[in-house]
Amino acid sequence: MAYGGEFSDHAGEFEKIIAAYYEDIYKFCFRKIRDPAEAQDLTQDTFIRFMDAAGTYVDIEKPKALLYTIARNLCLNWLKRARPVSLDEPENGIAPVADDFSDESIRKVYLSIAVSALPDDQQEILILRYGQGLKIGEIAEILGLSRFQVMYQIRSALDRLRKNMRKED
Repeated sequence: MAYGGEFSDHAGEFEKIIAAYYEDIYKFCFRKIRDPAEAQDLTQDTFIRFMDAAGTYVDIEKPKALLYTIARNLCLNWLKRARPVSLDEPENGIAPVADDFSDESIRKVYLSIAVSALPDDQQEILILRYGQGLKIGEIAEILGLSRFQVMYQIRSALDRLRKNMRKED
């Protein structure tokens, strides 16, 4: 898909890309930063930067990889500036009630806690693979790694996750 030139010349193509990837990019940003309003802002910034980048490149064949790369960099920059969130403080001042959780919900909470205990790079690769459903090649392109490195990192992250979850049992 060639985008070179002015935005107005390719507005229809951009609208299709936004429609196709907006929700996925938002979910990715939200999983990275856990703040809905900031995730929304970062998602919008991602598409603005994508449109700017598309104007400077003659040919962008893989908008999905470029979008995730931009979103990832924006999230990493945001996380560097953000204050750490305490897990002891309930969000919005509302503490969850134990009776509201099913067994499946409890498993998801434990999994989420176990994933958050992983190093950031392992969290990210699991989010891209399982949270966003990206293929190994797409992840490799986004992270600037070889397919082998991505497969190795996924395997390492899953091994560490299993080990951490066994400790919790």
